[in-house]
Amino acid sequence: SEWWYLTGNLKDEQGRDYGMQWTLFRQGIEQQITSDNPWLSPQLWLAQFAITDLARGSHRQDERTSRQGPGLAGASGGEYWLREWVLASEGKSLFPATLKVQSKMGELNLKVSAAKPVVLQGKAGYSEKSPGNASFYYSYPRLTLSGTLTLEGETRNVTGQGWFDHEWSSSVLAQWQSGWDWFSLQLIDGRELMLFRLRTKAGRPEPENRYGILIERDGSSRVLAPESIVLTPGKTWRGPKGQDYPVEWQLKAGDLNLVIKARQPNQAMTGRFDYWEGAVTVEGDAKGLGYLEMTGY
Repeated sequence: SEWWYLTGNLKDEQGRDYGMQWTLFRQGIEQQITSDNPWLSPQLWLAQFAITDLARGSHRQDERTSRQGPGLAGASGGEYWLREWVLASEGKSLFPATLKVQSKMGELNLKVSAAKPVVLQGKAGYSEKSPGNASFYYSYPRLTLSGTLTLEGETRNVTGQGWFDHEWSSSVLAQWQSGWDWFSLQLIDGRELMLFRLRTKAGRPEPENRYGILIERDGSSRVLAPESIVLTPGKTWRGPKGQDYPVEWQLKAGDLNLVIKARQPNQAMTGRFDYWEGAVTVEGDAKGLGYLEMTGY
């Protein structure tokens, strides 16, 4: 499994706020290939796109699937695409890049630039999730976004900040783990905080896995001690299939005490798999914006 993930908090010229998510998934399948037929390439692809219109309280989503086939989807030569949904690098580095998505719910055209260098997660990019389960994982923790967003025939100029993840693995969750809560937070003071917990199923003795990293203004970073990370869920919102998603959190990360709140509760994704992915605010010892992902509820 492999995924490329770009989220952001945007604002248009009228001061209206939006959340955006674009994710490209690749799934390899075990298949013996004895032909050069491109349709037999053992790669399945899924792209997801979501826009949260915070002024209207709406959350719109779309997704597309494809075999790799003869160029229908892929990740090579600085391009990451599923048909006309494309993230394309403009040079030898991943960023700057352009993101272009044409969807039934609207269009997004963004210039994406890296305001900070790449961060290797875990131990030099090796992110252990449980004994025997890990991924390779890197992040661009602060991206500058600018371009246009078209909804219901109205095109708006938007700017904002985003986060990019690239992660790949042959196995992530152990049998005794139920899901994860993942936070990417961009603080007004120029720092970023990313942390997650992998929840242990009820009744299991295994400890909960926690990871956090604090990225300083100059791009340097330090991994936080797991015991210094405490995530306490608060108010919940009932999802479309009855899931109780926590949309308010108390976070303790090192010497930071933060309150995280969904910018609106309704940001659940209900496509091929169900999860909550949405824009959040940060209050407490630091202020900012970010994104929260919750799975397994």
